[in-house]
Amino acid sequence: MKKDYKACVTSDMFNYHFNPPMDRRLKLFREYGFEYIHWCDNWNDEVFYPDRDIGRYCRLISEAGLKCIDVHGTATHQIRIDTDNQSLRKEYIKLLRNRIRFCAAAGGDCVVIHPPSGEPATVTLRENLNRSLHVFEEVRPLCEELGVTLAIENCTKAAEEQLRFYFERFPSNFVGFCFDCGHAHYQKNFDQLTAFANRLKALHLSDNKGEGDAHQPPFWGTVDWRIVVDWIKTTGYLKPINFEVTHYPYFFNGTMIEFLNYATESIKKVMVLFES
Repeated sequence: MKKDYKACVTSDMFNYHFNPPMDRRLKLFREYGFEYIHWCDNWNDEVFYPDRDIGRYCRLISEAGLKCIDVHGTATHQIRIDTDNQSLRKEYIKLLRNRIRFCAAAGGDCVVIHPPSGEPATVTLRENLNRSLHVFEEVRPLCEELGVTLAIENCTKAAEEQLRFYFERFPSNFVGFCFDCGHAHYQKNFDQLTAFANRLKALHLSDNKGEGDAHQPPFWGTVDWRIVVDWIKTTGYLKPINFEVTHYPYFFNGTMIEFLNYATESIKKVMVLFES
């Protein structure tokens, strides 16, 4: 039976320049044909969602006619999964638990998290990986209770080592893989990451020119979308296809609606590849 692929966008598409009110932003996504979102707001700050905000965001998503498929966890310069500061580690766990609860309330199935820092095959990386295990053990009961998976994003050249470390220690119903094709493109480690197809739980798709992260619409840069699409199709991935496309005036000097038109048309071209 042929799969009916659907497209998804990230909620923070306009947060870094236009920053429209949440309700307007979500309704715009639906007006342009999107039915699904990956919640990416507040991924890079220390904002905690009290119950009233969790309820409000869930209501706004529903009223816009959208469904949330997954959520991005917190990752700031200080509040990190591998911090050696006990107070900051407690804050990271607090925020991660908060996003796990929000994800479950919003109808999502996984929270994307950034892995520890460190160059490949170094003592520093191994120390940071080992230190991070405490975080996983602390949130595991909540994940299992709510049916929410943690998805490790490929963020650095050490991604293969990081993913293997976690997958050797935790089952797939607790820890999976968030594939970011933009990161894989400029870090040139796509071939290494294809080994983790059976752990794929979330997608961050965007384009760049191979020199750094840009989060631009498909075909703006040099990502080979045919190869990316063909690999995703082999994994058996069943969720909507999420595009982590973000407006930055440095790359696109136009209005919010002009960018949304451009991004939508670019995404449609990739979705055609999924159907072919």
